[in-house]
Amino acid sequence: MFFRDSTDFPENYGYLNARLRAHFSDFLGENDYRSLAGKSLEGIELFLLETRYGKSFRKGLVEQPLSFHGRIERALADASAENLNHARNMAMGEPEDLMRVLLARADLHNCRLLLRFFFTGAVAGESPLWHGYGTLPVSFFERLWKSRSIAHVIDKCLAFPHPLSKSLGKACSELRKGSSLPVSERVLLVEVVDYFRQIIVKHRTKNGDVVDEFLGRTIDIWNINIWSRKVSGTMEPGKTSGQFIPGGRFLSIEMLAVSSGPEELFRSTPWESMLSGARGKSVGFVLSRATRIFWNWQMSLRRIDPLGIEVAVAFIARQLVEWHNLNALVVGVDMGLSVESIMGKMVIQG
Repeated sequence: MFFRDSTDFPENYGYLNARLRAHFSDFLGENDYRSLAGKSLEGIELFLLETRYGKSFRKGLVEQPLSFHGRIERALADASAENLNHARNMAMGEPEDLMRVLLARADLHNCRLLLRFFFTGAVAGESPLWHGYGTLPVSFFERLWKSRSIAHVIDKCLAFPHPLSKSLGKACSELRKGSSLPVSERVLLVEVVDYFRQIIVKHRTKNGDVVDEFLGRTIDIWNINIWSRKVSGTMEPGKTSGQFIPGGRFLSIEMLAVSSGPEELFRSTPWESMLSGARGKSVGFVLSRATRIFWNWQMSLRRIDPLGIEVAVAFIARQLVEWHNLNALVVGVDMGLSVESIMGKMVIQG
């Protein structure tokens, strides 16, 4: 199941991309979000019941007595995971391998939830909303969540037959030794990136290069976060150098180490558009701006090559951005924010 060698199968970009392109029209646009931002939670639910999210809503109404907010949150998670898993299941050969890398952000999300849970030493309660479109099954994370101690988690991770679970086991071991959460998360990410690169190296094609760029930009985002904390003084400069991860696409560790401001770091790189309005802003603003640029780059790939992995990169990004936007919308409406305030929290393709 986990280790099927997809190199034995012919690639099927033509079929896959035709199916994915047919579904781009299903995604909500800026006008849809603006209209929903002026509705009540009940109005949002009624709207979504008539869309592809309706099946998950109706299932939730039967199975779980949740609040409006809870029902919407659960339905969005379930429907988004179903859509992404369906897309992956249509892939064969090279796109199947490369989509495994693109969708493993779910595994990273779930692993980080567990690391944060055990770092805080909280008592296990209701399990979080897992992202269910990754390689490792949600049932695996559920079992870890219910484990009695981090030692039991490490044993289960190392016994599970997949490199990603081994990566989580190593990160948990770091946490058990008393390391900080960022150090443990870095161990996780370094291990996972190494596994991803082993997949990508089997596909020395233009499509492999696109996914390698995706991975490099992901590392840039991590490093921008660490750098922002260094220049803002929220992390001691002596501790940041060891937190950077090598292999970023556009920001070398040398640049990150010597740059004292955004202009110096981002000028003449694809991150340069961050400079507009970034001066003097908080760490959170800089990271949020970088993340938006990353999302927009992914979504912009849709029409680059109709027979390449770019269509899948854009499709996955559109689904995850819509999930993010609808969650932001529900929170904003629940808090009574204005339409413009809610729209400002969304990622709109530029």
